[in-house]
Amino acid sequence: MGWASGGVIFDDVAHALIEAGAADELKRRTLGKLIDWLREEDWDTETESLEEFRDDSVIVALFRERGITMQCSDRTGPTNAGVCTRKLGHAGDHVDHQDFSWSQAVKP
Repeated sequence: MGWASGGVIFDDVAHALIEAGAADELKRRTLGKLIDWLREEDWDTETESLEEFRDDSVIVALFRERGITMQCSDRTGPTNAGVCTRKLGHAGDHVDHQDFSWSQAVKP
């Protein structure tokens, strides 16, 4: 049986670090250790937290390094493109299920 409360703990700590303007290295050290500990405690809602922070490249990378991924699902391609089927945080162009590709938008 998993531990769903882990998401509340992770999300609260991650939001606090972001709101405080924590440097990427501090987020990496703190949240990396927290992810590892929560997983040891049988955290089973990791993907929900990943979804919550899908726009934070540091957090996405931390989950990805631990094998926790989800579909990118970018929908910014041309009209005839589907959703990106690559993993969230991927490098390079987006690609849909028909191998149609489009470049990633650069975020400010």
